[in-house]
This record gives sequence, structure tokens and C-alpha cells, in this order.
Amino acid sequence: MPITIPQFVQYQGTLFPLRGLWDAPPAEGDRFVNVEIDWGSPGLLGVSCVQFQLSGNSPVAFSQIVAMSVDNSRCGSDVDFIFPDSGFVLTVPAFNQGVYPVFTNALMFYANAPLAEPGDITITQILNSLPPPIAIQPSSEQQQAGITAVSLTTNSTTSIIPPPTSGTVNGFSIVIGGVTAAVTGACTLQLSDGTPKALWIGEISAGDTGPFTLSGLHLRFANGLNLLVSSTSLSAGAVFVNVYISVP
Repeated sequence: MPITIPQFVQYQGTLFPLRGLWDAPPAEGDRFVNVEIDWGSPGLLGVSCVQFQLSGNSPVAFSQIVAMSVDNSRCGSDVDFIFPDSGFVLTVPAFNQGVYPVFTNALMFYANAPLAEPGDITITQILNSLPPPIAIQPSSEQQQAGITAVSLTTNSTTSIIPPPTSGTVNGFSIVIGGVTAAVTGACTLQLSDGTPKALWIGEISAGDTGPFTLSGLHLRFANGLNLLVSSTSLSAGAVFVNVYISVP
């Protein structure tokens, strides 16, 4: 079968061959360093990036970094492991884990989690040799919270998840009851966290019953989760809410 080459330009940068270390036995023997990053700790407040220097502040003799085992299952933010010497960036998605080869000739790198919240934790083992392949299945565990029969005729704020809980909304379902065609008026519904940040906003009017359902979400929330009923002029109706969350 013929191959069609699309229009192209010649790469203009210099191509520097770097030493590959994945099959190079370390002089110090097989070793690893265990690291736990608590993204909400006092030393990281207002900072999303951590530098690691194995040649300076590690008591273990390390001659190379070849692989990383990363458990990001308790963190709601993607974490980028950045190796400046080679330009290699390993991105481990939120709520995932695995064993990954890395491509660097240095002993310094950065871990960056720009969307991390207090309570998020990332654990990683830094390896100087490449382990055999390991299959790790991501967790699908979720928690559920709900509220029932919240009136739509009065402006109100109702707690679904009390503070100080923070986490990630993976999905929700909102069902409206009693708003028949004979009902007059309208109102605004909003899901917001305790910061407060709006996660979802909708308008309810006569004849609306829902359900309003979204799944496959990764919406961070902090300091609890609330349902707000506002700007209401409805003459009748109530709302029922179920949310599905992951908490680090």
C-alpha cells in the first residue's frame, strides 16, 4: 500500500543524542526513593510546584533516574513531572496511578500540580532502574450525597456536603417535582462550593421536571458543596439532588 506524505517542513533545531539509561545498571545497585507530596501542607500554600534534587538533599546514593512509580489516586489534579535537561514531561492524570519510564540524564526535576487543593496527596517512588511491567487499575470508587424536597418558592442555600470537605464532583442529577404547567414563575438553581465558586447554573420554569444529569465530570470543589435557589417567583415546586464525588 502506498504511503502519502502530507506537506511538511524540515525540522530546523539541532538534534542532540542523549544517553539512554533504562538498560544501564546503576553502580549503587537497585534503589528507590519514596516521596509523599501533601499539596495542602503549610510549606506549599500558594505554591503548586516542588523541586527535587537527588544529588543534594538525598541521603541515598543515586547515579541516575530511570523510572517513577506514581500514585496520584488521592489527588484531584493532574501532576506534571518536568525534567528540564531533556524537556521530558510526564503527566499523571488525577485519580490515576502507574509505573512510568522517564527520560533524563539529570538528578533534578520538578513536580507541578496547578489545580491541587488542600487534602490532595501524591506519592511517588523514584527508581534508578527499570522495573518489570506492572498492571495497575485505576479506582472507580465514588461517594454519594443528596438532598430532598428543597422548596423552589423561597430563596435559600442548602448544604449538600458540609464544610470543610473538599474533593471532585464526578456527576450529579437534579430532579424537579411539582412544577406543572399550571405553576407560574421561574427560579435560578446553582451548585456552588464554599469558596464560593459556581459549578453549575440552571433556570427552572413552569413545566420543567428534569432530570438535569451530567456525568464524567472532574469539577473541583472546596469547603463543602451547596444548592442555591435564587431569583424565585415560582408558585410551587421542590428539587431533589444527588451528587457523586471523589474525596482525596
